[in-house]
Amino acid sequence: MKEERPPLLTLANYQERARDSLAASVQAVAALLRDQPDQRDAIARSAGIMLLEAPTGSGKTLVLGRALEAVRGALPERCVWFWFAPYSGLVAQTREALSQQCPSLRLRNVQSDRGAKNVRDGDVFVQTWASVAANNKDSRKARRDAEDALSLDDMLAELRADGVHIGVVIDEAHVNFGASAKAAAEFYLATLRPDFTLLATATPNDEKLEEFEQRAGIVVESRITIERGEVVRAALNKHGLMLGVLRFSSDDQKLIDPEQATLTAAWLQHNAIKSRLVEKGRAVTPLMLVQVEDQARGGADPVRRVREKLREVGVPDSVIAVHTSGEPDPDFHTLAYDPGKEVLVFKVSVATGFDAPRAWTLVSVRPNRGKAFGMQIVGRIMRVHPDIRPLHGTDPLLDRGYVFLTDPELQAGLDAAAEELKAVRSSIDVIADELSVIEFSNFDSALLAERQKHLPHTPRVPQSDAERQQRLLGLIEGGFVADSVLGQNAAKQDQAIVTGEWRKALSATPLFGDLPETPAPSKQAIRREKRFPLRTDLGIPRALLKEVLPPPDQYHDLTVAGAAKALFRQAETPLDSLTRVRTHATLALRDIFLMQEEERKIAIRMSAARVAQAAQASFEFNDQIDTRALKQALIEEFARVCEEEGAEYTEKDLRRALDLFAMSHPTAIPTAVREAQASHVLVQNAEPLPDLFVSDEEAHRKTTRGAYAVYPPNMNKEELAFAELLDKDTSGRVKWWLRLQENASWAPALVLPTGHRFFPDFAVGVNGRASPDSIALVEIKDDGETGRLHSQRNRDKIRTQHREYKRVTWTYRRKDGRWVEAVYDSALEDIVPKTAFSVETLVHVT
Repeated sequence: MKEERPPLLTLANYQERARDSLAASVQAVAALLRDQPDQRDAIARSAGIMLLEAPTGSGKTLVLGRALEAVRGALPERCVWFWFAPYSGLVAQTREALSQQCPSLRLRNVQSDRGAKNVRDGDVFVQTWASVAANNKDSRKARRDAEDALSLDDMLAELRADGVHIGVVIDEAHVNFGASAKAAAEFYLATLRPDFTLLATATPNDEKLEEFEQRAGIVVESRITIERGEVVRAALNKHGLMLGVLRFSSDDQKLIDPEQATLTAAWLQHNAIKSRLVEKGRAVTPLMLVQVEDQARGGADPVRRVREKLREVGVPDSVIAVHTSGEPDPDFHTLAYDPGKEVLVFKVSVATGFDAPRAWTLVSVRPNRGKAFGMQIVGRIMRVHPDIRPLHGTDPLLDRGYVFLTDPELQAGLDAAAEELKAVRSSIDVIADELSVIEFSNFDSALLAERQKHLPHTPRVPQSDAERQQRLLGLIEGGFVADSVLGQNAAKQDQAIVTGEWRKALSATPLFGDLPETPAPSKQAIRREKRFPLRTDLGIPRALLKEVLPPPDQYHDLTVAGAAKALFRQAETPLDSLTRVRTHATLALRDIFLMQEEERKIAIRMSAARVAQAAQASFEFNDQIDTRALKQALIEEFARVCEEEGAEYTEKDLRRALDLFAMSHPTAIPTAVREAQASHVLVQNAEPLPDLFVSDEEAHRKTTRGAYAVYPPNMNKEELAFAELLDKDTSGRVKWWLRLQENASWAPALVLPTGHRFFPDFAVGVNGRASPDSIALVEIKDDGETGRLHSQRNRDKIRTQHREYKRVTWTYRRKDGRWVEAVYDSALEDIVPKTAFSVETLVHVT
């Protein structure tokens, strides 16, 4: 049974104008070629260049095809057209569209049908640019003669000799040249040499297109521009584009996988559109597009990662399709019409030109999002499905496309694309009515001279054998070229000369400029050491008390077991997280065309993998505790508590709840470990205090109550100010003070929950304090505004007490010079100022 051809589409008003303008320009150029045949190349490379700028989805392929139909039989000579699509997948799409909507055009295959004798006016060859202009010769099979066919080069020469016009259509011109711009320009100028060039692009003012113009020495004289508004009014583009970004509370942010959450939001939007289409009685299944990044060499497969997250979101595996270079779908271009597939995961190459009129929603997880990305995204989801056009403009949900980004900081590409599209105004500026008065006799040389200014400059090669030898010998003598080059051919020698002269130029620039030489510093005079004895007369003990951990085999097991029980004695425990599976997020939607905004709350399932991975750090704070043993002890105690409370659970539930609790209560487990180890930490005498303080400083300030009668030179500004405060005490409370040393064997150390040691800054003898030798420990900090005070390490320190000396007093100076006492606020989980500090503060033991 013969397949029925779909009905021919009726052109919108703007499409008719564009078709007629292109056809008129081609006819005018053809007449000029007939009248000035000696200026064929010059005319073709200026007047023969026409550009159609129109948004993706506006029907550029249809307009171009109908323009080719319009000039068929209307030119003085027959015309054969070569149509270039940017990707091989789009060749089939283009051929199908032309076959269905432009039936008077005969489609031919450049790979297998290169006969020049049987050409008909309006013949069209559709192929990729790379297939004929690639740098790789193996991919240019059409450029070689076969037993039964001419090479493309010979076919073009024969057509031109027979008077046949050569026309070129370059669709998606903004990507067609790309990395192959040089090869494309050479093939375009030397082999194709078209009489008419029709360029089509959705991206105005694109640099790649400008680069091709410069390389090929052409000028776009006829330009037809179509604004997005006309396409929207013709029901070919949606009215708006909503940009969706999720916002989470700071507490929930760490529990969420942003990528999975974004996929969730997009899938909810997809299902809302799907339900609305059913409600409206439209037999259209919407398509959700997911664009992933390229796979790094040796890295994880992004398609597999995203596909697994889609499954976790609730997307059935059967409705997910994938198309990448590594996992190509042979029926890729039929996916747009396959209602069994609702999600397409793809990479960037598919984004350009993919015709998916049932696509409403797109998620992009790619990190690079420039304006070009924005243009393509707008094109992919802004088309209007033919079955939906009767509803166009009546339903805000269906009248918009939806883009969801995983990172709110990366919206610039879409905003830039929207601004550029909004700035475009429809216009037709063609040369059809002016060709008769243009003089082309000097066009070629003048144009090329101008274009050469824009080409990248390369070093000049020798122009004669004598020059070559002179320059080469000079470079060899200077050591910039190896003398072995003398035995090579002229091309190799020229290459060596260019490289060598670059080296010579670079070597002429001093690495460090003209910096003056600096003499080496002279050796400082050796100073006589000064010795200051310990003032035992002030009541300073011979040794201070330090905390130490018990033997490792005892410490580990005792601490792990004790921490598990201590955790479940706290006010909040993992039991509170047992039923917590989802959290809420705010979905902010902004229409980048219609300037409208809306927000909605959606439930987001917390990622088990994200929670487990992020929570791992909450258990790895102590190098002396085996993380697996700690977690297992916590799980066992958790199960025991659940049994007591009558709570239902699985081990998976317990692990998820424990991870969630650890993430949302980062101090809970370290607090439990600290409580457990407090009863097992040992206290013993540190090594005796040094009898002498030895220094090579020339001058030392005397003190009244300093342990060595002088201010030690290693104190910073705040520590010195505090020492002066103690030394000037008039209350009679301060007996002596000692500046302690980090990691000194004689200094009193505290054991932190991390297993590390904490050495406070000062030990102070305080009259009236009920602690061994009346000693208070003091930690001095900055003004509390620079952030150093609020580090996690300091939070651990301030909550740790010495077994004998008790709580360490923390103090710092405000900007007004007043000293304040700092304490830990468990509700805020931060260090905050409490009251003004005075020496009396040190009397109280807590």
